[in-house]
Amino acid sequence: MEAAGDAVTGAMLARAVEPDHGEAGVAHAGSCLNCGAPVSGNYCAQCGQATHLHRSFFAIGHDLAHGVLHFEGKIWTTLPELALRPGKLTRRYIHGERAKFVSPFALFLFSAFLMYAIFSLTSHHGGEPSKGPAMDRGAAAELHREAAKIDARIAKLERELAAPGLSQARRATLTEKLDDARDDRKGVGVASDISRSLEAEGLTGGVARTVGRAVNAAAENPDFAYYKLKANAYKFSWALILISLPFLWLLFPFSRRFKMYDHAVYITYSIAFMSLLFSGSMLLGAMGASAGLVTGALLLFALWHMYRQFKDAYALGRTGTLVRLPFLYLFACIALSLFFTMLVLMG
Repeated sequence: MEAAGDAVTGAMLARAVEPDHGEAGVAHAGSCLNCGAPVSGNYCAQCGQATHLHRSFFAIGHDLAHGVLHFEGKIWTTLPELALRPGKLTRRYIHGERAKFVSPFALFLFSAFLMYAIFSLTSHHGGEPSKGPAMDRGAAAELHREAAKIDARIAKLERELAAPGLSQARRATLTEKLDDARDDRKGVGVASDISRSLEAEGLTGGVARTVGRAVNAAAENPDFAYYKLKANAYKFSWALILISLPFLWLLFPFSRRFKMYDHAVYITYSIAFMSLLFSGSMLLGAMGASAGLVTGALLLFALWHMYRQFKDAYALGRTGTLVRLPFLYLFACIALSLFFTMLVLMG
C-alpha cells in the first residue's frame, strides 16, 4: 500500500505541473462558470478553466483517476518518442512543440516516484531505521573499539597455540587465523594513523568527521544505510539535474547555439527515461527474469539511448558525437557518484 501510495503521489505531483493543453475534451458553449466570459470550446480563453466540470460524489473518484492517469494521449505520444527517438523529442520540445508531449519535469517527477514505489515493492532489504548509539560515535572511537576486539582475538589465538598437545592440523588452522587477525590489526592501525593525521590538521571536526561517521554507520548498520539511501534518493533526485548541468555545459563550452535551458531539458528527459528503464528492470527481476541477461540488455540499450539522444538533440554529426560520447559517459558516472556520495553524507 505504501508503494502504491508513492506511485499515486508521483503521478499527482506530475499532473500538478503538467499543463492540460493538447488533451481531448468535450466542447461546450455558453459562459465560463469562473469568470463569466463567453466560451465556445474546452477551455475559457480568459482564465483557462475547463468548461466540462463534474459535480457528483463520484466526481471525486474521477478527479483522482484524472490526476493519476489522465495524461491522456500525451503519455502515449511521449513514451515511444522518448524510448526510440529521444533526441528528436528533446529538440521538438525545446523548439516549442509542447502541447502533445508530457513536459520533461512532469515526466521526471512521475518516473522518480514510480521507481521508488517499485523499488519498495520488489526489494526485500532494509526497513525501519534501527536505533542505537552507533550513529553518535565518531570515527576514532569506532577504530579504537575495533582495535581492542582484534587485540583480544589475537591474545586468545596465541594462548591456544601455546597449549600443549595440539595436533598438526589444529596448529595450522590456529596459525592461519592468527595471521589473518594480525593483518586485520595492521589495517586498523593504518586507519587510526590516518584519523590522527586528519585530527592533527583540524579536519576531523568537519568533512572528515562527517565522512567517517557515514562510513562507520554504513559498515556497522547496513540496513540503516540502505534505508536512508532509499528514502533520500527519490526526495533529492532533482539534485542530479543540477549536478549534471555543469558537466554537460563542458561538452559545449561558450556555445551560443545551446543554452542552459537546452541542457536542462536534455538531462531531465534522459534521467526520466533511465528511471523508467530501471523500474522496468526491477519488475523483470521480480518476475524471475535472469538478472545478468536483463542487466546486460538494458545496459546496452541505455548506452545506445544516450548516444541517440545526444546526437539528435544537439544536431551533431557522427564524428562530433563519437568524439564527445566518452566524455558524456564519464561525466554521467561522475555525476551519479557525486549524487550518491551526497545521499550517504546526508544519512
